[in-house]
Amino acid sequence: MLESLKYKYTKRYLIRRMLNAFLVFFIVLLLDFLIPRLMPGNFAMIYYASLLQDTTGSGVNATAVFYQIEKQFGLNQPIYAQFYVYLHQVFSLPPNFGPSFEYFPYPAWSVVMGALKWTLLLLGTSQAISWTLGVGMGVLLAVNKGRILDKVVEPLLLFILSIPPFWFGLVLILVFAIELRLLPPVGAYSLHPTLGSILTHMILPMVTIIVATLPSHAIVIRNSALEVLSSDFALAMRAQGLRRTTFLIKVVKNSILPSLTQLFLSLGYLFGGIYVVEYTFSYPGVGTVIASAIFSRDYPVLEAGLFITTLAIIAFNIAADLLYPLLDPRISYVD
Repeated sequence: MLESLKYKYTKRYLIRRMLNAFLVFFIVLLLDFLIPRLMPGNFAMIYYASLLQDTTGSGVNATAVFYQIEKQFGLNQPIYAQFYVYLHQVFSLPPNFGPSFEYFPYPAWSVVMGALKWTLLLLGTSQAISWTLGVGMGVLLAVNKGRILDKVVEPLLLFILSIPPFWFGLVLILVFAIELRLLPPVGAYSLHPTLGSILTHMILPMVTIIVATLPSHAIVIRNSALEVLSSDFALAMRAQGLRRTTFLIKVVKNSILPSLTQLFLSLGYLFGGIYVVEYTFSYPGVGTVIASAIFSRDYPVLEAGLFITTLAIIAFNIAADLLYPLLDPRISYVD
């Protein structure tokens, strides 16, 4: 196994790929630190404003509380001092972003990791279904190219791709949760996280993601299958008189590679894109946690959430690059 890898990658390529990934990672980390602090206000100011509006706490010295919070969370320090602390937190093992401002003294990293399991559950389930259906649909369209099925379904898939997922999610909530009262509109479970409750609450956000991603999987497979069907390989299989089922299985095997690459690349994109869907359904994933952190200016939780997102996207992109030559013997990264 290790011997065969020498003919797929060179050390020079692997080092260059990892250096590029680290450079992108560091640039994004810099933006993750700066962008939240470019937003107007901070957690202390928002808390101060809430104290002023709270009539029941009129005896509280809001100004003293404001300065105390700024000092406690280091918000009164110069930006370079905050950046130094941020880098120390990022590159510690495991990463430690300090306590959450909003959920103090609960660690920000624990807040994000608690939400990550819900994001991975939703992402993994939806993509397993979406990619499987996309493979079958793409091959079916390729085999029926030029017929009424292909002429109707392909433009429909392109139209579905243009629909914003959050808008489609709101339509599902309106129809199935509010009008028909068949499914819960928000959350991940009812009173207790039982299997049935989790699956029921996951239906609407999962359908939203499946509908948003199925067209791209189907179109990629369709185009790849068309190349296989027009090749000498397909002509030879037809000449052998193979049964239709056997023939289609061989077409799938030889056209699935571009779809696998697209799947890994889309996972990186979806890991961030799924956040909008989570927030639409108030699903307790990383997206909802990040949105809450933005509104409350909870820098540690926001930084931890963006850190996980950056790491996942870069990891999925590297995986797509490195798996490609392993799946296709014609491809190698050897100079």
